[in-house]
Amino acid sequence: MALLKRKIARIYKDFDLSFGSNSITGDLNKKLDVSAVKQSLKNLILTKPYERPFNPALSSELAGLLFENIDVFTANRIRKTVQLLIDNYEPRCKLRSNNPIEVEPDYDRNSVLVKIYFEIIAINEPQELTIRLERLR
Repeated sequence: MALLKRKIARIYKDFDLSFGSNSITGDLNKKLDVSAVKQSLKNLILTKPYERPFNPALSSELAGLLFENIDVFTANRIRKTVQLLIDNYEPRCKLRSNNPIEVEPDYDRNSVLVKIYFEIIAINEPQELTIRLERLR
């Protein structure tokens, strides 16, 4: 009985931004499927205004919000900003219907934890991404 090799169809591919190389082939490492979408979401959220030269609208103003006092109103602005970014610029994922984005201030570390609950369109499995936003001078 011969073993049949099944080729796994990868839906989403991207290169790894750590720029590590494969030890055997020497090629850049790849991010596949869920990892690729999570990396894209993280890059989208951490992009500052005018950081992308030919697309300055593709950015978030979260860096400016981190210098505000973290209260209910600022947390709501952070939540809405992240939601608009995902709705406008990431068509591969869909936010969950009940409480898709949680914003938790971490006063001890002077940062904000943003937890995003979503599903990738073609995979339909619940996913979670946690990003720590910190103020830098």
